Amino acid sequence: MFSIAAITFKNVFKDRIAIIILSMIAIYFLVPVFSSFSMRQVQEVSITTSLTINSFILLFLSIFGAMATIWRDIERKFVYTILSYPIKRSSYIIGRFLGFALVMLVVLLVDLLLSAVAIHICAGMYKSRLPIMWNNIIFASIFSYLEYLLLMAFGFLFASFSTSFFVPFFATISVFIAGNASQGVYDYIFHTGSHHYSLMFKTVIKAVYYILPNFSSFDLTAYATYALKLEFDHMVYTSIYFILYFAVVMSLTNIIFKRRDLV
Repeated sequence: MFSIAAITFKNVFKDRIAIIILSMIAIYFLVPVFSSFSMRQVQEVSITTSLTINSFILLFLSIFGAMATIWRDIERKFVYTILSYPIKRSSYIIGRFLGFALVMLVVLLVDLLLSAVAIHICAGMYKSRLPIMWNNIIFASIFSYLEYLLLMAFGFLFASFSTSFFVPFFATISVFIAGNASQGVYDYIFHTGSHHYSLMFKTVIKAVYYILPNFSSFDLTAYATYALKLEFDHMVYTSIYFILYFAVVMSLTNIIFKRRDLV
């Protein structure tokens, strides 16, 4: 399992994915330029922009990098070579996942370092009335990392039974969009526009809401940008939510992949 993770980690930085990642990371050097256009909110915009760039890079890795690897291994018959050794299918899946999780962690650390430099430069351009809460920025990045680990788990789930690249690709993107929009839709239907909808419709929406992952719960950008006090209860709840949901998705992935006919 760990040997597969190590191979995955090395291959990512040997592949063209590394060039794309470096190209995206280079965007951090433009953060002070973009932030300077905001005039009196240079610091705030730099924090938001840095976290957004970090999220986009992790999104790319979780969808294109990780999910495409399973499909490519099967398409190129590489998975047959691996499984011909005394390696369990679950070890292969978990090894691949750990390898990409480690890649994403390294990228996250690099992003944090470049974000700190960019934010420090922008903070010196125009003195903000808000302090820079570095712990908020770190926690926002960590929870963003957890969000995309969960999304990557969905990518592995869809790739475990699909024979096409496009099915897991679009399915993962759909889960990402729906997971980010679910909280807003739920709040609107059950609060703002509750009197417009029938009980049956609300029941269906509530069921879908609890089935879909609530990715908006991982978003701490506002806390980092405006130096708000972090809600400890929310962070604990989100962490427990991640562990339970992640365990269910990866368990389903292993069960499906074990039963898949690879002959």
